[in-house]
Amino acid sequence: MGGAGSTTGGTDDYELVLSPALTQAYRIGLLLEVKFNHLNSGVSTLNVDGKGAIPIMKITGAGTLVDVDPNDLNTTVHYILIYDGTCFQVASGIVIDPSQATEANAGITKYATAAESNDPANNSTAITPQNLIAYVADKVTGLWENKGFIDCSTNPNYPAGLSGDAYTVSVAGKIGGAAGVEVQANDVIHCLTDNAGGTQAAVGADWNVMQSNLVQATESLAGIMKIATQALTNAGTDDTSVITPLKLATLLNNRVATELVTGLIQIATQAIVNVGTDDQKAVTPLKLKVRLDNYINRESLLTIAAAHIGTVMYHTPGRNRYSVMNGNMVLVNDVRLKRAGGAGAVSGWVLNFPKPLNNPTNSSPGTLISNKGEVFFYSFDSDGKVSIFGTFIDPNDELMFNIKPYVAQHPMVYNGASPP
Repeated sequence: MGGAGSTTGGTDDYELVLSPALTQAYRIGLLLEVKFNHLNSGVSTLNVDGKGAIPIMKITGAGTLVDVDPNDLNTTVHYILIYDGTCFQVASGIVIDPSQATEANAGITKYATAAESNDPANNSTAITPQNLIAYVADKVTGLWENKGFIDCSTNPNYPAGLSGDAYTVSVAGKIGGAAGVEVQANDVIHCLTDNAGGTQAAVGADWNVMQSNLVQATESLAGIMKIATQALTNAGTDDTSVITPLKLATLLNNRVATELVTGLIQIATQAIVNVGTDDQKAVTPLKLKVRLDNYINRESLLTIAAAHIGTVMYHTPGRNRYSVMNGNMVLVNDVRLKRAGGAGAVSGWVLNFPKPLNNPTNSSPGTLISNKGEVFFYSFDSDGKVSIFGTFIDPNDELMFNIKPYVAQHPMVYNGASPP
């Protein structure tokens, strides 16, 4: 269906408002009778009921479509425009050629009579808007007929209807009885198939309910919804807005799990698990097993650092070594110590070992025998500081330092100061 009317606007982008207005997008074959409110100055468009601006084009004598020229659209002629899917073709109103119009050439023609307008074999006269509207009205009778308003507040049954009957809901409720379809004001109930009326179960399939959806949607009612902001999405308390995929992805990608908040968390690599200092990533059972398998029954051979041995003693890395089992079980066996200045006495703090986990007496004393048979005394305190007392009578005399295995703090910690 089409319509007729006069344009508005002051430029070559004309606008047209029909009554009744177009309810759907332009369709191929849409026919309009248009009277333009001012001369065009060149290329022109027409926007009908806000459905979009479409170029207006004319047919040349060669049978091609071109833009209208200046002054082609005047204010005294009623033009017939037909939508072809791309443009509005000017079917009548522009004189292209004074010769007789044919399918191949533009020219003059005469208006068809009412009888000629209804004659499908007539291909030599032009149909007038009046005859066209009468023809179209005759052909589309029954396709759509406005039957007025229907009050659905009492949940009425569907009325008896013929194909094309259309009712507009005036008051919200249900149509088709108590078990019918919920409708809102301005929804349209359109009959698809002739029927005698009745409940939703009986004749619901013969009707189509076109909802205007002008109310707020709920979990049980279709309607309009607003898109949630990122703040509403993040807060998670709004139950009246919809979340877009972008905002959901933004929320999930930025919601990091903590000890207090449920969220996303990254799986730790084996290297991160082995180091054991990261508190932001998750450990999988496999990586935990690998870590424990590599940790249990593991021995590390450590060399006493130069900063952990006093200057009174020689630092001999190849001979000043001790073992650590499973990360913090310290085994000090046959650590060889020799006085740096040759023969002479040693008295006091000379060595640092890892701090013990538990040393309630704050000092673990013991006795050592040098290679020359000299007796030395030592103490080992809770800071891991080793003090030795005795005398080397020979410059080449060595002390074999052995103490009982002990459990060190984990990770291992050393006294911050170096022996003198």
